[in-house]
Amino acid sequence: MQKIKFGLIAIAIIIGFTSCEDMFRGAVLEVELPEHKSQLAPYAFFKDTDSILTVMVGKSVGILDTINPDIVLGATVELYKNGALEYTFAYSNNVRGYQIDLGQSFSPTPGDEYELKISAPDFEPTSAVQIIPSPVLIDSVAYDSQGGVDQFGNPMDVYNLTFTDPAGTSNFYEINGYVHIKYQDPWDTTFSNEYDYPIDFESSDPNFENGTLSDANFDGQEYTIRLETYPVIWGDPSNYEISGAIYFRSTTPEYATYISSLNNYWDTQGNPFSEPVLLYSNMSGGLGTFGIFVTDTKAF
Repeated sequence: MQKIKFGLIAIAIIIGFTSCEDMFRGAVLEVELPEHKSQLAPYAFFKDTDSILTVMVGKSVGILDTINPDIVLGATVELYKNGALEYTFAYSNNVRGYQIDLGQSFSPTPGDEYELKISAPDFEPTSAVQIIPSPVLIDSVAYDSQGGVDQFGNPMDVYNLTFTDPAGTSNFYEINGYVHIKYQDPWDTTFSNEYDYPIDFESSDPNFENGTLSDANFDGQEYTIRLETYPVIWGDPSNYEISGAIYFRSTTPEYATYISSLNNYWDTQGNPFSEPVLLYSNMSGGLGTFGIFVTDTKAF
């Protein structure tokens, strides 16, 4: 009787595996993907202090394509100001993109409308518009070397940045900067080392999201945001001379949305359970992003 019981169990297991195999085999569907039509995919980000403006013009590729989205040659790249042609860009082999040397800082006027238009043979033309935001100045920056800790108790440098937000408009900001470090060689006090270290900030401020700051909750107010970053040096800060600058960028909503989507994209890299993140595009008739921002710089 015991042998019969084990035999029935074995038969049930075999039938189960066979059924599962048939089930999964039956779930395989062959889907014919539509042919991909390549689109222009330009990226251009201009800041007010630029003297050389650069536009990178690539193209989209299909999901199963094995080719690289190379630079599109022979494109016509134009920048219009308030409806009139302002600049025509030329291709540069040095950057593999389209450039124009202004010979001076870009320095756009707040409220002016700039439209980037791009066309190329065998592609649909594409364009995007940016309205120049007004610069917002930093009131003060207070730097506290290793003045905070992270959730694991590791030291963090703290920057308290205060500014006055203009009332009545939706403003978006991006904040980064650099630290300059000078210290003496401990083995040879007559020799000093100096170097610059770029900094990207973290913040627990609820208005700071994925690298950008929105004034939706403090429109027209004086505001202080606490920014943190891991120390650029470890050990006793008194052994170093630390200085630097904060770049406080007033951006367009489109640029802020792109930066947020880009940071989301990088945050999901290497996570097999994350959903795909699409980069934000404001190019009509194509892919890519065109953004402009103006910057106030504050030393500390």
